[in-house]
Amino acid sequence: MKRLFLTLFILFCIAKPVVASPLETLYGAVSGDSAVVPIIMYHALEDTPDNRWEITEAEFEADLRHLLLLDYTPVVMQNLIDFVHYGKALPQKPIVLSFDDGRQPALNILLHLLEKYNTCITMAIIGSQTDKYTNLASEGHERNFPHMTWDDVENAIKSGRIEIGCHSYDLHGSIGVGKKRVESEIDYRTRFLADLQQFAEVFYQHTLLSANSFTYPLGIFSDLSDEIIKSAGYLASLTCREIPNTIIVGDHDSLFQLGRYNRPPHIDSATFFKNIGID
Repeated sequence: MKRLFLTLFILFCIAKPVVASPLETLYGAVSGDSAVVPIIMYHALEDTPDNRWEITEAEFEADLRHLLLLDYTPVVMQNLIDFVHYGKALPQKPIVLSFDDGRQPALNILLHLLEKYNTCITMAIIGSQTDKYTNLASEGHERNFPHMTWDDVENAIKSGRIEIGCHSYDLHGSIGVGKKRVESEIDYRTRFLADLQQFAEVFYQHTLLSANSFTYPLGIFSDLSDEIIKSAGYLASLTCREIPNTIIVGDHDSLFQLGRYNRPPHIDSATFFKNIGID
């Protein structure tokens, strides 16, 4: 009888469905956990903004104060990547402050404010412009340049306050990284990858780093562009679509085609953030 009971017990155990435990990541988060992360898009800080891409220093500082008041914590793209790829925790209310183009006049202002408020930004630079003004500086031209030099980029990185991403090497034109109408898929891939390679080489030459994210110039992308930048080693992409983002642990695709809200001038911080659902 005991042997029969034991046999039935073993059969029961074998037949009993096994419930898999949740897949834990390197830092303990469970695969499938998610976070909502708004991204704000800035370009230049100007005394007298004359277009929707520029704001004043005072407006940016007011944004920083308002976000602190709302308990938001600025993070950089690497933090989002670490959350999705490894389950590393994000702050309770994360937000990314992204700057496009690598404008030099904004740099000193930004560094001062980032230190003052103990915070950080992600800045996407255009490699060809950085090369251009680095060469002009080496020739002794006046240093009041519209774009950063490689020395400026290195100093930004050394500050620990500014993460540098890619805004293409030289594709910030009328169609961005879009596919030309008369271009074959092979030619498009070749052209785009050559630009990415050129950026990677010059960026590594000056920083010994690789950029982790690609910000689409003019917000333009194609059906193939994410696939191409993934093949070049990028782990995230940013657009100009004004949509919220939900990133998911284990879902690497959730880091691509992230939306960003453009921050226009002549509007107070509370109103701007409330209009995009941040209050």
